[in-house]
Amino acid sequence: MRTKSLKKNKINVVTLGCSKNVYDSEVLMGQLRANNKEVVHEDEGNIVVINTCGFIANAKEESVNTILEFVQKKEEGVVDKVFVTGCLSERYKPDLQREIPNVDEYFGTTELPGLLKALGADYKHELIGERLTTTPKNYAYLKIAEGCDRPCSFCAIPIMRGKHRSTPIEDLVTEAEKLVANGVKELILIAQDLTYYGLDLYKKRELARLLKELVKVEGIEWIRLHYAFPTGFPMEVLDVMRNEPKICNYIDIPLQHISDSILKSMRRGTTQEKTTKLLKEFREAVPEMAIRTTLIVGYPGETEEDFQTLKQWVT
Repeated sequence: MRTKSLKKNKINVVTLGCSKNVYDSEVLMGQLRANNKEVVHEDEGNIVVINTCGFIANAKEESVNTILEFVQKKEEGVVDKVFVTGCLSERYKPDLQREIPNVDEYFGTTELPGLLKALGADYKHELIGERLTTTPKNYAYLKIAEGCDRPCSFCAIPIMRGKHRSTPIEDLVTEAEKLVANGVKELILIAQDLTYYGLDLYKKRELARLLKELVKVEGIEWIRLHYAFPTGFPMEVLDVMRNEPKICNYIDIPLQHISDSILKSMRRGTTQEKTTKLLKEFREAVPEMAIRTTLIVGYPGETEEDFQTLKQWVT
């Protein structure tokens, strides 16, 4: 026997995965709020939207388990509807529809208008920068681009997110101004690839110009760079970082490996020599820079020699 839902006419958005998913959920919630919908983040509601991750095995498992959890709640009458969006849904929609048919509808990463329609809302194009932030009040993510054109052999992001698409500088400045009005002091710039920013819109890399415009926004005190790509990094960014006190001496730049044979297999477009030279230039330009990275060990085909090369390089 079905019981009554805990909260009527309330949409609960559940976010799994990376900061880009956090951003997407915030945009979704901002659109819902603009449509006068009652919306909460990871609370209680009779309608549930699960923003999934499909990048690595553990994330996929967490996403599937979360879907199953809320489908069970739907069958028990605790919630009325369950919708699924995000990377897992984009990549595996036919499989999910077959294996978990009790979800009301699945949506991919580019189907926000369709998801809003299913929730009884209209997509409002004029809402540039309007988000319902879920991070602590002092900082917020600023997604400057979507998608990726890189051919890395281990990564499914181009399949799930499509080709690289930069957001215009003026739109990002507007969004930053709106975030400041809500109390944000620090911007964390995110994308699948910061390095590529601008090539599609302006036919050249324009991360440095974007930073110069963002530092002009009154009220922003810190700007931090996440997810840069080593190949083709625009070195003029280092000049801006050195000269602009608002730009943190910090960069997140996934290197993944250092063995030439593994880098070639990964299709990273670089070598140990080029990577070492790049980091040396970072240190020379901004001596106090903090560099955060990720490295992959156990990659298919990696030999003990490859691993030792990486280990010795790190140490």
